[in-house]
Amino acid sequence: MVKIKDILGMNARNILFLSPYNTSEGKRIANYKLLTKSTLQKAKLPIPKLYRVFREFEKIDKFNFIEKLPKSFVIKPDNSLGGEGILVIEKRGKYAGEWITTTGGKKTVSDFKLLIRDILQGRFSMKGKQDIAFIEERVRVHPVFKKVSWGGTPDIGVLVFNRIPVMAYLRLPTKESGGRANMFQGAIAAGIDMATGITTHAVKWTKPIEFFPETRRKLTGIKIPEWKNILELAIECQKAVPGLGFMRVDIVLQPSLKKKGKTFLKVLELNAQPGLKI
Repeated sequence: MVKIKDILGMNARNILFLSPYNTSEGKRIANYKLLTKSTLQKAKLPIPKLYRVFREFEKIDKFNFIEKLPKSFVIKPDNSLGGEGILVIEKRGKYAGEWITTTGGKKTVSDFKLLIRDILQGRFSMKGKQDIAFIEERVRVHPVFKKVSWGGTPDIGVLVFNRIPVMAYLRLPTKESGGRANMFQGAIAAGIDMATGITTHAVKWTKPIEFFPETRRKLTGIKIPEWKNILELAIECQKAVPGLGFMRVDIVLQPSLKKKGKTFLKVLELNAQPGLKI
């Protein structure tokens, strides 16, 4: 019979698994996306291209969004949690100054400015303080995931402990999650066999799920491309941030536009407090 004292709570998790292995400096690097980017870039590890950084309100109106931005991009807060404050743009709209999101919505320059102001004011910040906004490259959906994702780019989370990849899962955006690969918003998480790189089971809202919603497309048996390289990249990320002995590396697969079948790996984020429930 399970007793209350046998349950691993959040505080116990932090004491047993995070505190002994993750330093305050390591956690700081992981908690701030731009700091993560610069740290990984110094280690010559692949990250999405950075287009623009906003630290001051007056710089927002001076930036020419129509001329300076590509047709596809992502706006992000530097210090958000759970995908809050992130806007993913798929392409330009029919009219100048109009863009289409990955979920089919329309956005204008005014929408971008409002979001960036909200970010700078700390609306999405983990600490509720003033934040930094930035615009980066949008990673396209790899062909292997197109039939089992909706409105966003799936990512692979690899948990690394002392430079050993110990667990991994594939996160798949759904209509319910608004195209975000976030499990707390309704995305699917599919466990990956570490030896083969093939999905073994899947859950949505902690409940087992066999098929992608509204389809008969199985979530098990999906072979992750570049699996060995993904694991090696996850290890290199931990080497780049030695203050994180237990971490999660979020990696995306970028299909090449020039060479068919070629895939590039890019690191989206690092997480200093990865969930153990998987």
